[in-house]
Amino acid sequence: MTNSSLVQFFTQDHRSIDELWITVEAAGEANDPELLKEAALKFDQALRHHLSMEEEVLFPALEKATGMTGGPTQVMRMEHAQMRNLLDQMEEARTRGDSQEVLDLGDTLLMFIAQHNNKEEGMLYPMAERSLGGQWESLLQRLHSVV
Repeated sequence: MTNSSLVQFFTQDHRSIDELWITVEAAGEANDPELLKEAALKFDQALRHHLSMEEEVLFPALEKATGMTGGPTQVMRMEHAQMRNLLDQMEEARTRGDSQEVLDLGDTLLMFIAQHNNKEEGMLYPMAERSLGGQWESLLQRLHSVV
């Protein structure tokens, strides 16, 4: 993952998560329960980790730097909750052995993620980079410690 800027770091993480979805989709279409379990777990963990990095490090730092506690970060947190709900539903479907429902829920999640990522990449990340650019190295260390 490239660490040269805040925008690049988070955008590359978005792309990595998108790539993981491709393996979930392939496993679901192959109707391979073991492969689906493995791929879905990696996708779920990567997406939840990304959301946690934003919520535990990026958003609080941005809110502190700008004094803005509502607005964009509040909207992003609400959308994160919706994503986690869809991830939970996908896991329930997977444990029931319903590969098609996993894929259907995943398609819904992916459309939601695409809209969400456009907002972050187009507005939130550039704003954060302008506000937090001088703190990037320390923020990066904190991001790497999020589990």
